Amino acid sequence: MKKIKTKGFTLIECIIALGFMAILSLILLPSLNNINRINQKSEDKIRMIYALEEAIEKNKNQDLGEYSYNINGFGVEVSIEEYSPGLKKITASCEGFGLELVR
Repeated sequence: MKKIKTKGFTLIECIIALGFMAILSLILLPSLNNINRINQKSEDKIRMIYALEEAIEKNKNQDLGEYSYNINGFGVEVSIEEYSPGLKKITASCEGFGLELVR
């Protein structure tokens, strides 16, 4: 009887390939998790900058004083002072970040 040679992978070869993929994934997952955490921090900082900008826009026509807002989940403190005659300095700050506008 003639032996027919089939093309394909044996079970052992498939198990070895899966083992290599498992080892690679164990090495890569902590790095991917770290990248995701850094990305989340960057997104939070961007949201905070937009919150500061929005707080300044809201207070362009306000009188001198201090105001507090909750914008995008951030507690933003706004201070409006006289900069020079006819000009106001608007300062918005939140968690160590600040934004100023002289108008």
